[in-house]
Amino acid sequence: MGSTRKKVEPLKTLAGTSIGDTLPDDGVLRIIALGGLGEIGKNNTVFAYGQDLFMVDAGMAFPTDEMLGVDVVLPDLTFLKRNQDKIRGIAITHGHEDHIGGIPFMLSEVSVPVIYGPSLALGLLAGKLSEVGLEGRTELRQVSPRQTVRFGVFEVEFIRCTHSIADSYSLVIKTPVGTVVHTGDFKFDFTPVDGEQFDIARLTAYADSPEGIMLLLSDSTNTEREGFTPSERTVYSKLNEVFAGAQGRIIVTTFASNVNRMKQVLQLAMDYNRKVGVLGRSMLTFARIARELGYMSYPDDLLVPIESLRQMPLNETIILTTGSQGEPMSALTRIANDEHRLVRIISGDTVVISATPIPGNERSVANTINALCQRGAKVVYGRDAGVHVSGHACREEQKLMINLCKPRYFMPVHGEYRMLVKHGELAHECGVKSENIFIMANGDVLEMKKEEGAKAGAVTAGIVLVDFNRDWKISEEIVSDRRKLADDGLVSVVLTVSEKGAVLAGPDITLRGIILPRDISAEDFILLLRKQVESFIKAASANERGSVEGVKTLVERELSDYLKETDKIEPLVQVVVMRTGGLSNQQETGAITFKRSKS
Repeated sequence: MGSTRKKVEPLKTLAGTSIGDTLPDDGVLRIIALGGLGEIGKNNTVFAYGQDLFMVDAGMAFPTDEMLGVDVVLPDLTFLKRNQDKIRGIAITHGHEDHIGGIPFMLSEVSVPVIYGPSLALGLLAGKLSEVGLEGRTELRQVSPRQTVRFGVFEVEFIRCTHSIADSYSLVIKTPVGTVVHTGDFKFDFTPVDGEQFDIARLTAYADSPEGIMLLLSDSTNTEREGFTPSERTVYSKLNEVFAGAQGRIIVTTFASNVNRMKQVLQLAMDYNRKVGVLGRSMLTFARIARELGYMSYPDDLLVPIESLRQMPLNETIILTTGSQGEPMSALTRIANDEHRLVRIISGDTVVISATPIPGNERSVANTINALCQRGAKVVYGRDAGVHVSGHACREEQKLMINLCKPRYFMPVHGEYRMLVKHGELAHECGVKSENIFIMANGDVLEMKKEEGAKAGAVTAGIVLVDFNRDWKISEEIVSDRRKLADDGLVSVVLTVSEKGAVLAGPDITLRGIILPRDISAEDFILLLRKQVESFIKAASANERGSVEGVKTLVERELSDYLKETDKIEPLVQVVVMRTGGLSNQQETGAITFKRSKS
């Protein structure tokens, strides 16, 4: 299985029982994030009490630059598999990939009876499930503002909030031990482009009730930014300025799921009498579903095939494309690198990057911008350009959320570890006791009773790496080997030994991607390595030389150490050992193994 797992610690529960991955029925509320803590993306939070368990969101994350050949990253599902009988459903806060993108993969391994969520998110999810033949695997139920649904003992009310995608919700979760608020992704946008205001009144009603709000789980993404996040409406005026000044073709890239941004671009296209070509299957899907559900409206002839744009004057065209994060295979990156078969950058193009790089993607985005500029495009990007605003709350909004909810306990979510820490400090400034603030990691268990809360061990958690082009799970060891190959190359050793370990043929050595030491040819370097391998075997004990595995392990270890110490390189070392069995001429062949040099 392609996963990296956190070691399971037995849970020392409030009731005093060690339970591992098993959930006891002991009157304790347990909250466990399987993703979304200490990272950006793959948000998945479990709420469990007694015989009932439900989840808030089930997302995916983008791979880092080091995850070669990986398309998406998902949470490890081991804990859910071990508690399959308790799963009552999923509550979706909104339709972004980091909140719904993992659901098709989850449903292929875990049974989820029902998924509640907003219409736009469910429309997008239904399309995903249909693509992989899972449309009948679960029941999708649409919710409306202030609607309450039930997952066993849990009652969950959907409260309208504002974010960068339409139809977003915060959740009020009524549990047997108290009321919990999960903000989902949010900001306080008092002039939203879709007119849907944050339902602050409903939050304050819960906060001011006799029971109050026991625990707040709040979005930490922008906790390093002071002030308030600007309204989405401010982007329209900046985009209008860009459109007014553009003399040639306009190319706009944003997140495919940013329906409000897409809506503004299409409105400006109509204002300036430009036709729009859309690049990227995900963006076309979002546009179609958002239109079908009434979240945007545009005439049938506004969107045209990309091929048709080539026949039109450049100043009458717009290309709306994916690739705002510099993804290697995205449309914009291929355009920037002159690798797209239909679109080439020409002098006079205006490219608008209407997004902020996700942490970890900054270098990829910068490379794309550099390539666009080198080809003569004018690139509009960055916070100062005003063509993008975040969908997440900054510090003043986070303070406002804490003061509106007045929670007794606080758990920051959705952010890298430093963000969680700073958000926790902010909660303390707002009056939450330091001992009631929980900075958690994926897999950590937060246990709550009516009058106490405690961090209590951890369950199995980690990551699953997905390669769409092959078997969908790949191991992290394979990814690590790919990284080693890219960094330091490969040394392959093939040799035949006798039953007593004497070298009969070889060692034949092949180098791939190796940077040679100074003043030595490849032939001489190979000869040097051959002599080293022979000396390693001669110096070995009879026990080490007595089996194929022993010789193989010996050569892997000694050659890896030699290359690291003398040449400062750590390539993969591939060893194939064959043994000839004397007069019988029987041959025992060692399977190929890859040895990563010790770091």
